[in-house]
Amino acid sequence: MKSSAFGVRRSALKDRKIHAYPHALIYALSIAVLITFLICNCNAHAQVTQKKGVGLPEKRIGDLEKDVMRLQHEVNIFNLDALPDNLTLCDKKIPIRREDVQERFEREFFQLLENKGLLTLIVKRYLQYLNTINDEIQKMALPSDLIYVAITESYLLPRSISQANAAGIWQFIKETGKREGLSINENLDERYNIKKSTRSALAHLKKLYGEFGDWLIAIAAYNAGPARLKEAIEHQGTRDFLDLYLPAETERYVFRVLAIKEIILNRERYGIRIDEKELYKPLLLSEVAFETDREIHTSILAKAMELPYRTFRTYNLQIRKYRLPKGTYRVNVPVEKKETFLKHLKTYDYIEVVKEK
Repeated sequence: MKSSAFGVRRSALKDRKIHAYPHALIYALSIAVLITFLICNCNAHAQVTQKKGVGLPEKRIGDLEKDVMRLQHEVNIFNLDALPDNLTLCDKKIPIRREDVQERFEREFFQLLENKGLLTLIVKRYLQYLNTINDEIQKMALPSDLIYVAITESYLLPRSISQANAAGIWQFIKETGKREGLSINENLDERYNIKKSTRSALAHLKKLYGEFGDWLIAIAAYNAGPARLKEAIEHQGTRDFLDLYLPAETERYVFRVLAIKEIILNRERYGIRIDEKELYKPLLLSEVAFETDREIHTSILAKAMELPYRTFRTYNLQIRKYRLPKGTYRVNVPVEKKETFLKHLKTYDYIEVVKEK
């Protein structure tokens, strides 16, 4: 969520006065010059080696040819013919060839493509958190595309916090987080708990969909708040998101979700290629609830998981202090460490594991 009463984070991509096409044209021309240079360099090198009677360095030439093909692909990215013919979000078809829709989509699409480094990180985080978030989506029988809302909100940075103090991967402000069942106090801030905040965000989105009956409007309401969407629908006489006049930030927000989905799912088409060995380890977490009848130091929990303290805290960002007062808590445990954790907890007579119902 951003800067509305419903706490949606302000976009990391600030509004730009310069349209994407000049950037794309300059980029394409630069790549074309580089391609020409590589080809000439390859040919010159081949001629020199032939004159010396030395065999062609086939590997070098092969590498250069691959570079040429890759750079030609980079140029084609900014060709309008490279745009997808079909776009959907939460199973709703988007009329991409409608002139105003195409322009709004391209604004987000091309600006994202300008930053390949950021997109590479986003794809790697997407694959890292995919199972954890999708598990919660499937349990609630919601559209799998909702993961792209989290990516748009925070680029999947769990410690993300906005100037409006919206926090976590779903960018909850405190009021909305508490309303959706998150504990937020001096000891805990569950907006940072990836599993619980995901459940709360999905519950919130589900309510919005129930209220509006349209996923595009529900996603827009996640950004701007339902009151603003109700007002727009009432005064404008339409329930079609594409025809609603809304704050620029909210209009762009939904198209950014759409652009992020298109780029991630078709990343190789857009020049984002990541070797499997370079991917981050997928995050697979179990939840364990326990009750303590005295104050405990959180290092006990890290030791029980047999993890370095930093790793423990990375999985449990909701914990805000070193010491926790007596009470009941839920912590995230790597799947492979769950049995170890449960075994070690039994050695503390003041800690009792709460059985799942």
